[in-house]
Amino acid sequence: MSNTLMNSYESAAKIMEQMLIAARQDAWEKVTELEQSYIMNIDMVKTIEQTMRLKAEKLTDAQHKRKQVLVQKILADDGEIRQLLYPVMHKITDMIFDAQLHARIPPDIV
Repeated sequence: MSNTLMNSYESAAKIMEQMLIAARQDAWEKVTELEQSYIMNIDMVKTIEQTMRLKAEKLTDAQHKRKQVLVQKILADDGEIRQLLYPVMHKITDMIFDAQLHARIPPDIV
């Protein structure tokens, strides 16, 4: 079970890395597609970890260290994606606000 868990963490880290590459390329649709796979993978991680707790199975020291490295990488990549996303979200919010403002101005005033 511990090998399955580690494989799931490895897979999650690879998907997050692909998401970061897509975000750097401004390919937000690809990020969204990959995010679905990432979420499914993390759900599997949670299930495996819960099963391991119930069975009192533990990771080896080497696996635990590798897990820490993978989690740190996932969090770092996620943080960078969020930094790349912030300006995009700000631009979209501005566009929505402008569209709503323009829609409220009666046409005969312009």
